[in-house]
Amino acid sequence: MIYQTLTLVKKEIQVEWRNKYALYSIILMLVTSVFIVFTIQGSTDNTSWHSLFYILLVFGVVQNIGRSFLSENPGTLLYMKFMAHNKSVISSKLIYQFLLNSVFLFVLFILMNFFLDQDIQHLWEYIVTTVLFTLCNSAIFTFNAAIALGAKNSSLVASVLSFPLLIPNLIVSLKISSKCLLTIENVNFAQDWLIMLLLTGMTCILAVVLFRNIWTE
Repeated sequence: MIYQTLTLVKKEIQVEWRNKYALYSIILMLVTSVFIVFTIQGSTDNTSWHSLFYILLVFGVVQNIGRSFLSENPGTLLYMKFMAHNKSVISSKLIYQFLLNSVFLFVLFILMNFFLDQDIQHLWEYIVTTVLFTLCNSAIFTFNAAIALGAKNSSLVASVLSFPLLIPNLIVSLKISSKCLLTIENVNFAQDWLIMLLLTGMTCILAVVLFRNIWTE
């Protein structure tokens, strides 16, 4: 099953690379958005930088909902059904979605730091928090895209189902990120990170367990 999962992840990356225009469009959207913010704001404090960063991050992650199951044609899905185990399929989609959103996060972070100044006290903790936030969102959107697969590939279904699951993750992530802005030296992040990992783990387990029923249909 591990070999099947890695093979499917490789397939997703190859397909994405063949359609580079989609990836370039995301990067162009990021550059344009950050440049507009820079043109309007000029300079920002840590709080403004933090707010703008999360607005662009959430907006970009939501744009990537349809880049998992919703972008597959029925013929490819039928072929995968006979060639791969359902756990390998859902696992590969989870991994690929996380990799894609991580690239988005990395590019956004570089652009935000290039155009806008920030001096966040706990920068590494802030980066870890955003990576965990991206990981949990990848699991949420992939899970809901799989559910929408059984609803005639409705991207609206995926968006509506993702909203209630996104809010707890967003609240916890914003709470931790706000702590990173504090000038206090000794700040405990372990408990909050554990909560985010538990949310991600629960979503991944639900995705793997429930996807079997969706896949058989």
